[in-house]
Amino acid sequence: MLDAMLGLTILIVGVFLISTSYINAPQPTQVGLLSNDLINFLSNVKIKDLNNPYARIGGELWKNGEITEADNSLLQQIGEFYEKYQIASDINIKNKYLDLMEKFIINVSQDSIPSQFRYEIWINSFILYPKEPSSEHAASKKNTKLLLTSKKITFGTIDRTTGDIWGPYKAEAFVWER
Repeated sequence: MLDAMLGLTILIVGVFLISTSYINAPQPTQVGLLSNDLINFLSNVKIKDLNNPYARIGGELWKNGEITEADNSLLQQIGEFYEKYQIASDINIKNKYLDLMEKFIINVSQDSIPSQFRYEIWINSFILYPKEPSSEHAASKKNTKLLLTSKKITFGTIDRTTGDIWGPYKAEAFVWER
């Protein structure tokens, strides 16, 4: 009887130790879903469907003439800003579009990713958000155990009257746990 009790105690302690050792492991499914959800959100939500005082129809960017096409997806709008950044020759205009892309991404994605995760948005191997990663951000990315990316191709029309197009560009969303 004593042997059975001792054996049962060892089994219970063993199961407890094994089950608690997996609690802090990041969930690959959750990080994978977040990276897919972020890139899908950016590529599927249109400016006209957005309820954001900065980026929606009638919002700050619309009034300033920075956004002119309500049917653009958020990712297409980011791509359009990136195209304008690429063709600009003046450093001040380039900086304007870098700031604009970062602020746009922050405004449209701020509630999309839980606070225990970090993310980056890239187009054609060029980081758009965060424009200048902090040392804490870079260290978090370097030391994470799980970093996943999701990719989409984006393209659009720069001028509907002439039919001028931009892209295609490879857009990537990187997501990891802090």
